[in-house]
Amino acid sequence: MNVVRPAQFRGSRSRRSGAEDGSWRVQRHLITIESMGGADEQTLMGLLDDELNFDPTTTDALTNHLPMALLAKSRLGADADELLRFKAKYQRRLQPLKKSERQLDQSNWTSAIGRRGAATDLRRYFARSIAEHGVDAVLRTHLSALLAGIGGGAFHGVIRLSYALDSASPARIAAGLAYLAELGDALGPLPDRRLGSGGVSEIANALSRSDPPLSVPKGWNIGERMREVAGDERFQDAVGSLQFTDDTESQLAEFSLRLFATSGDFTSLHGVTGMAAVSSIRPWVEDVVALDRYTVQALLAAYVTLGAPPIWSQSRLDEFVSLDRSSVMDVAAVGASSDDEHVSKLIYTAHTRWTESDDPLYLAVAARHAGLSDS
Repeated sequence: MNVVRPAQFRGSRSRRSGAEDGSWRVQRHLITIESMGGADEQTLMGLLDDELNFDPTTTDALTNHLPMALLAKSRLGADADELLRFKAKYQRRLQPLKKSERQLDQSNWTSAIGRRGAATDLRRYFARSIAEHGVDAVLRTHLSALLAGIGGGAFHGVIRLSYALDSASPARIAAGLAYLAELGDALGPLPDRRLGSGGVSEIANALSRSDPPLSVPKGWNIGERMREVAGDERFQDAVGSLQFTDDTESQLAEFSLRLFATSGDFTSLHGVTGMAAVSSIRPWVEDVVALDRYTVQALLAAYVTLGAPPIWSQSRLDEFVSLDRSSVMDVAAVGASSDDEHVSKLIYTAHTRWTESDDPLYLAVAARHAGLSDS
């Protein structure tokens, strides 16, 4: 595979201004919009603002991916006509934002955590809080209450918040926080912490070799299946033995990527995009160990719902990478024009993570998901 970055993918790692202190103002992402020929920012932001009139859940009770897809497609090079075309088609799935039912304030907003249908109430609360205290302060003071539900809705709450931070809009950040809160009921209690010595991959390997195997839940959606796994005592014992270190975040990213390379599964796709989203909120989280613990619980629960498959060996992963002959630009073009929101999001995340990590496995999984690789 050719991993020499074209000019439009070169540049320093994307960082928020003042990332050490959680400053929310976001540099434009690593893929340069102008050089990719994407829509101008004014068009994109107008479409994202219009999306705020719709509920974060579709008419068939699934996550509304429109804001994430629009941003991903634009960053990958979609022009204004393509964004308008996609929006018109996708919008048929959407429903208007519901009317507010109750007034939330600092004293009672946590009562809405995990309450489906509370999007409007939560948005109004977060919008008022941001107007009064600013984005940084609201993120720092509220995220701690939302960590237990970081995997809620198969990470879709934190993914929406991550894209809102990327778009750098207080109204969209309020909507992202609201959706994270709406999906934020905990998978289950965290396992008791024991003196552990294993990393994320080692614990996953132990789960894969469980005898008898852990049962694979049959819930109707990913989140329900993850919740069932999290209640399994053997799962709790395994996760409780994880050793948390300064590189747990990178271990989570690496495991999610290798799992997706191995399985190519829809659930594991959300592990890749979810880990990127969790990393994006990290600067505003004081208790990063708690963030890591809840993230490990959620990611490994998702892994077990797939049957805890053995992860490919390093030699198999290297072979997978070597078989990809696609170009970065061709893969980006597929993401920019795709009607499948998950294709656009995965390619955008993979390209962004590649520029941060130099790991060509991200390019290989993006090419496969784009249908441009036989590996």
